[in-house]
This record gives sequence, C-alpha cells and structure tokens, in this order.
Amino acid sequence: MIYFKSGRLCFLLSLLAAVFVISSCKKEYLKYPYNDIERFTIKDANGTEIKASIEGSDIIVYYPPFMAVPDFINPQITVSERAVIEPASGAQVAFKTGVTFKVKAQDGSVKTYTLKPAINQPNPAFEVGDSRLGDVLVLFGEYMVPDASRTKLYIVDKNNKETQLPGSSFTEFTASRLIANIPISIDTGSYRVKLKTGSLIQLKGPIHIAPPDLSLVVPATITTVKRGGTLSITSDNGSLKYYKQIFVRATMSIDIFTEKPVNIVSITNDEIKLQVPIDLPLIKIENIYLYDKNDTLYGIDRSGNGIQVTE
Repeated sequence: MIYFKSGRLCFLLSLLAAVFVISSCKKEYLKYPYNDIERFTIKDANGTEIKASIEGSDIIVYYPPFMAVPDFINPQITVSERAVIEPASGAQVAFKTGVTFKVKAQDGSVKTYTLKPAINQPNPAFEVGDSRLGDVLVLFGEYMVPDASRTKLYIVDKNNKETQLPGSSFTEFTASRLIANIPISIDTGSYRVKLKTGSLIQLKGPIHIAPPDLSLVVPATITTVKRGGTLSITSDNGSLKYYKQIFVRATMSIDIFTEKPVNIVSITNDEIKLQVPIDLPLIKIENIYLYDKNDTLYGIDRSGNGIQVTE
C-alpha cells in the first residue's frame, strides 16, 4: 500500500510538471500582434531631420516652406517590436501622396500606412502690368519660390496656348520680384500671366503686349552707295513688320540745314529700300529720316560713320 501511494504521488507530480512545462512553452512562443509605425523621419534639403506625425494610418510630413521639395526620400522608420515594414527603413520611395507602407506584426496581422506630404508653402501673390515685345515682364508679389528650377512663368494667349518664359530669361528673381525678358517671336495682343511656383499656381490678367519700339539701322557693312542706286534700311530688333504701313515719305540730309526727298522703293517686314537721288551731292550721308502721315519723324543716325555717295 505504501508503494502504491508513493507511485500515485509520483504520477501526479509528473503530470503537474508536464502541464507547467506546456504552459510555459505556450507563453514563451506567443507571437506579438503589434504592427505600428512608432517613428518616421526624413531629412530636408539642408540635411535637417523632419519627424512625421503619425495620425491613425496617415504619415504626415510637414515640409518647410521655400525649400526645394525632393522627388524621392529615404525615410528612417521604427516599428513595433518584432514587426517588419515594407518598403524597408532607408529604402528610396517617391515623396508624394499615396505612397503606402505595410507593417506586418509577428502574428501575421498587417497595417497599411499612407504617406501625405504637407508642403508648407503660402499662396503666392503677384501683380503684373502691360509690356511690349523685346521688353520685360515685371511681377511684383510675395511668396514666390526664387528658384528657376521650381518656378515656371508662362504667358497664355486668347486660345489658351501657353508660352513659357524660361528661367534663362529671368534677369532678376527674388521672393517678391521677378523680371523676365519677353521674346520678340510671339505675337502682340492680350495675354494672361501664369506663375507656377513650388506646387502652387496663380493666374493673372489680361495684360496687353504691344509691338516693340521701332529701331531702324543702315547695316554697318554698307559704307558707300551710288547715285541712283538703292539703300537698305533694316530693324535690328525685328520691329519693322509692326510699323511698315505707317511710312509715307523719306529724306536724306545734305547738311545740318537741308534734307533731300528720296523715293521709297519698297517696304517689307525686314527691309526698307530707298532710291538715292541721281543728283545727290557726292557727300557722306549721316542722317536718313522717315515720316508717317502725321509727319512724325523716325531718324537713322550714321554720324561719324556716314555713307559715301559715289558716281
């Protein structure tokens, strides 16, 4: 009997020990259910660390204003213990809304987070006035990003065709002032001005772009002209085509007191041809004058480098 009791006691003790071991094993191998992003940081253009705000399943990154916004980032990410994240911490991802990160807990449960950059750029504002071809467009305003790679300037015609004024045309550019050359190649007329600076766009107008100032020259290569021959006048800024219809007569100066009438042979977009009088003295022509119907004078001065009249 004593043996039986002792054996039964040993059996019970062995059973309790086995239950304890099994229970201990279950606790030791319990899988973690945590799948949170605990920290998410990137660096700005100056190398300063920016910590994201984790709000529910959103990763909100407040990016500094007036700073170049990267197309890609390499975020450093800390997640819950024994969880893994995809894309991995340090991997390159696009810096744009909609990029997702999946955190998988040890027990297999997954939580998806969405990147939402918040670019802290105040709305730009500007005023702009009329101008003319070959001149400049001047924008006065505030909160423009003074970086030609991030700020684009366009003029938009009545048909909504956009012509970009490239960064190379900017002669002055600050957060409050932008000056750009207007190309001679576009048409005159009414335009709107479109400014895209950073991620924001402002549209102003309409403004009027007038013809360029008229500039007429006798090419420097012309140093002599024959009596009865023709003399060419051109515009050095492409302006003649806007004024070719206004001229009604022309003269050449013989001296400071006397002008000799000359015939206008032809006028095109690029050239005016004058016929030199057959009886013009053999002098150096230093001044040529063109007149419109209101008798307004447009002069070409070759003082000091006159055109010699020859037989």
